[in-house]
Amino acid sequence: MDMRIVIKSLGILLALIAIFYMLRPDLARLIMTFFQKGTRIYIDGIINLSLGAFLLAGARQCRHPWVIILCAIVFMAEALLIFSIGSEKTNFIIDWSREQSNELFKFMGLLIGALGIIVIFSA
Repeated sequence: MDMRIVIKSLGILLALIAIFYMLRPDLARLIMTFFQKGTRIYIDGIINLSLGAFLLAGARQCRHPWVIILCAIVFMAEALLIFSIGSEKTNFIIDWSREQSNELFKFMGLLIGALGIIVIFSA
């Protein structure tokens, strides 16, 4: 299977998540609450680490591999942050994020959407 198609699909998924963040910030908060319970935050870390490794593996086949590598580094840095600071401090950050206004969630959605569009056009 062509890795470019799969990486473009990941970009589309990121764009859909961005739309979700902008339209339903209340559900985004609910998902944050889900990952906050127990050690579920480490599942998010594993997902980010896997996405980063996946992007690195397919970057050579893309039109702009350095952009895909940069996105992979962002995913892996987030995973490293989750694993290094632990669940207690990560939960504090999630609590802070959940208490923010809907406008911040819409801005986060714009950033996620921009990342998704960059991945789509770079693949």
